[in-house]
Amino acid sequence: MTPASGRAGTLLLALLVLAGCAFPEIPTPRPRATPTPTAVPTPTPIPPSPTPTPVPTPDLGAIPDFAAGELVASRINGLRVRQRPGFDAAIATGLLPLDARLEIVMGPFVADGLGWYLVTDADPDEPQFEEGWVAAGAAPEPFLASTGEIADPSPFVGSLAGSGDAEEGPIEIGDGSHAIRWIAADPDGVDCRFAVSLQPAGGDPVPTIRATVGAGIDRGTLQPQTFDALGVRGPAFVTVASDCAWALVILRAADPNASPAPSAAPTPG
Repeated sequence: MTPASGRAGTLLLALLVLAGCAFPEIPTPRPRATPTPTAVPTPTPIPPSPTPTPVPTPDLGAIPDFAAGELVASRINGLRVRQRPGFDAAIATGLLPLDARLEIVMGPFVADGLGWYLVTDADPDEPQFEEGWVAAGAAPEPFLASTGEIADPSPFVGSLAGSGDAEEGPIEIGDGSHAIRWIAADPDGVDCRFAVSLQPAGGDPVPTIRATVGAGIDRGTLQPQTFDALGVRGPAFVTVASDCAWALVILRAADPNASPAPSAAPTPG
């Protein structure tokens, strides 16, 4: 072997060795796709339950105090007359103007945070009505004010109002037919009891009215035939046993057999 062929063989061997030790091709890394975040829905807020509006407790000492048969005047323009006490009651007539004159029948009866009176129309001007309930307001700016007058004649013997037990008297119950009108309601809107007794001077109490009042407002009349059968005459005490808000009035009933007053004869011209 010649020196040249030996070097060629050595070079060929070296190339073969290098070829066998060549590193494999490293793949180019592919970029990873960034995952799209899934939107999380925002929860719908649940509104809080409404807090019941408490019914205001009226200051009974600030409610004007009127007696049955007393004449009063409206102190505001636009006072409403309703068919029963309460703001949701039907309206009995148009709005009363300032200084409209009214006659008290009974009250105050507490409803919707106000004291209410049952009144009759004592004003010749419009609007005219027979009777209805008006809110009395409260001091120092009441809706009603006394005129200092008592209706004459007046059928009313005595009136009471309250919330709970009460006693009043003596009330003079004379001859003739009498009746008792009353109204009652449970302040909590559930049910309550209303009982009235009359006690003549020197006598025992006579049960007069017994009623169980439900969730609404109850009204009633002890008719003359029932009242007269009790035999209570002269001075008597009225006792109320109740857990209701209530009002009542004792009145002389019109004689159904009485003849109407004759019309005045025309003046000769």
